[in-house]
Amino acid sequence: MKQVGRRIIYNQDGEIVCELGEMMGTKVMPRPEITKLDYIDLEYGQIDYARYRIVGIDIETKQPILEEIEIPKTSEQQKIEELENQLLLLADEMEGGIL
Repeated sequence: MKQVGRRIIYNQDGEIVCELGEMMGTKVMPRPEITKLDYIDLEYGQIDYARYRIVGIDIETKQPILEEIEIPKTSEQQKIEELENQLLLLADEMEGGIL
């Protein structure tokens, strides 16, 4: 069983910025060594966290790398989408192939 101790990240004044807890288990990976810290400031509301998550930072552009959060459709949303598709196909047939 592997054990990894707590990691505390602090700024130039000794103030704690982030604290990562201890871990123990068979699939625990050791934490990589930190050789440099940097930061970016994002504007309030710049990212819609309901639709995206930050998966990293592009170190050259200093911009966040976003990943869209896949939100499963409810059964009602799926039925509406199916009905919309059926209406589009019906309209296409009636108009002689507009799609």
